[in-house]
Amino acid sequence: MSDQPPSIPDFLHPSPEGWQWVVFHSKPRCEKKVENLQRLRPAKIFLPCIERIHNYGARKRVNHIPMFTGYVFGMIQKEDRRWFMQNPNVANILDVVDETQFLVPLKAIAEALQNGMNLEVFPDFSPGRKVQITGGPMKGLEAEVTEIKGKTTVLLRLDMIQQTVAMEIDMAYLKLLS
Repeated sequence: MSDQPPSIPDFLHPSPEGWQWVVFHSKPRCEKKVENLQRLRPAKIFLPCIERIHNYGARKRVNHIPMFTGYVFGMIQKEDRRWFMQNPNVANILDVVDETQFLVPLKAIAEALQNGMNLEVFPDFSPGRKVQITGGPMKGLEAEVTEIKGKTTVLLRLDMIQQTVAMEIDMAYLKLLS
């Protein structure tokens, strides 16, 4: 990828006759390979990426990683669906039911990325979800999210000796349990 800010794709609109919007579920670490499929078949593929900067001593390296791990958005011709499904980098193709509603956040994400905004994707830490604490003095404990406070803090309920303890913890120290 180039160092230029990504431009808003001009194809983020409802699909014309004979085309359809889909979400490609890619195999692990194959999102950019799925994006490149548009060179082989008529397709419009959008892969929103976020910039990660890694410092290696005096060297700095900039990487562009997919914003939504495992997912790539595309508008494909309906008759090409089977061809895309047979590609070894595509695990599944999800249909888009309401294209208009689907495209609103996609356009907003593309515009935010073009304007240089720092976007971050967080897991769904909604109340009732089970999580494991991965850092701090409570590392290793499992808990349930009871409330979300601010942007980076959740209130957890820990069940110990049939008692409930409420505590605030940074989301960076939480991992969703399935």
